[in-house]
Formats: sequence, structure tokens, C-alpha cells
Amino acid sequence: MTEVSAYSWFNGQIGHLEQGAPSVASISFHLGTSVFDGLMAYCNDGSYYLHRLEEHLVRFREGAARLGLVFPWTVEQLADGIAELLLLQPKGTQYIRPIAYRRAPELWVTGSEGRPVDVSIFTVKTDGVRDIDMPISCQISPIERISGRSIPQQTKVSGAYVNSLYARRTAEAAGFGDGVMFDREGRLAEASAANVFLIFGDRLITPPLNPDVFPGITRKVVLELAGHAGIEVQEVDCCRDDLAKADGAFLCSTLMEVRAIGRLGDRNLKTIETAAFQTIINEFRKLTHS
Repeated sequence: MTEVSAYSWFNGQIGHLEQGAPSVASISFHLGTSVFDGLMAYCNDGSYYLHRLEEHLVRFREGAARLGLVFPWTVEQLADGIAELLLLQPKGTQYIRPIAYRRAPELWVTGSEGRPVDVSIFTVKTDGVRDIDMPISCQISPIERISGRSIPQQTKVSGAYVNSLYARRTAEAAGFGDGVMFDREGRLAEASAANVFLIFGDRLITPPLNPDVFPGITRKVVLELAGHAGIEVQEVDCCRDDLAKADGAFLCSTLMEVRAIGRLGDRNLKTIETAAFQTIINEFRKLTHS
């Protein structure tokens, strides 16, 4: 069960969570025209480490602006709001969700530009609710990854995540924890809400950042950690045959962190036993949990 904070930062002020609730006639509610982001505040020995705070907030502001959701609050003001929110929460690791939207009534596809843009930030306590240490099973999803030529994938547009929902629900109905999706050309794209890495011996392989692959910040961190550890990484197109030959695989995202895939389609993988995965997960935990 999601343990959402009772308070939110809304348009520059701390108040109750529901103060920024959109109208049932809001275009952002009807068409999914809101933009969000997510970042982690790790509680280590009573102090918070906000992982890649500036990168997440810059991505959030720029993504909102691409959809026409321009707002005046700076990255620094958003960061100050997050700090205020964390002071109101019981100590513990928190997932932080900023979201920009139009809450005023407006149903038409065009004409909403005159409506004000609102920004809310709230937190979700994650202690004990994530199975990040347990390998996940992944279906080879029959759901196609939505094309970046339809909805640009570099922005977390709320409506685009219906694609992720379908992939996850389809996987769960088949007995899996998640699904890895391919694009229209048959290239591996990503899981429902995470980037994918394959392990071949001592090498990592991951899809390149084409228009159908989300440029995840955790993906970027994994590439940096691999580089520091001397692990070779190839960013190349992958097909179904590559998945059938991989020694291991893992997913990475803000909320999932770095999570081993234990079953991929009909194959059991020994991802956790690979040296490459152990190096990446250990270095990631040093970065975020110390």
C-alpha cells in the first residue's frame, strides 16, 4: 500500500496533499497532459542523500516546458520545497514525485494554454515496500513500445505511461513481474518503466538512446559506474536472439534502483552470480546508501 505524505509543496507553499487536486474537467486529467519526475531521498544515519537532485529537477522543468507547461519556479526553489517537505516526514527513505499540470477546467485539445500551470511535489515512504534485493521475472512482452515519433520519450508525459501500464498488467497476468518491450523495428527498448542491461561474460550491452528509449538517469549512473570499474559497455541494438544468449540481465530506474532479472521469458538467469552485476550493484549501494 502506498504511504503518501499528508503534505505537499504546491505552487511555492507547503500545505495539505489535496490542495492541488485538479478539477474533474481538467485537460491534464482527461488527456494525460501532465509531466512528472521521480527521485530518491535516501535516509542514511538520520541524514538525507538526494540522489542526482539537480539532474532530476532540470529534466522535470525542461520536460514540462516541452509540453507547454511553463512555470516560474526555479530548480533551486523546487529543491528548497523538497527540503521543507522532508522536514515534515518521519525519518526514512522517500520517493519524491514532482508533477506539473493544469488543474483548472478545460476540455479542449487546444485552448488550454491560457490556463495556469500548477506544480505539486509530494513524497512516498519506501522503507519495506520495495523488493529491490529480489530478482524479478520478465516477460518478453507482446506489447509494443510506443514510438518516440508519436510521443517524445525524453519527457515523462503522464499519458504516455498507459503503454507502461499495459506492459506491466500483461506481464503480471502471465505470471511475471514486468515485461521487456520491443519497438516496431524489433529492437529491444525497455521494461515498463526501467532501462534494460544484458550481461555477456564481463560485458554489458544496453540499447542506445534512440527515440524509443527513455534516457534514464539511473541508466546514466550505471554507465558511469561501469566505466569507473573497467567494465566494457556496448550501446547497440538488441533483438530477441540477444536475449536468448545473455548470461544475465538487469533493470534500472529511480525507484527500482538496480534489480537483477532472474527469469527472462522461458529462461532462468543467474544474474546475481555474475561478477558484472555484483560490481554494479555494490558500487550503486555505496553511492546511495553511505
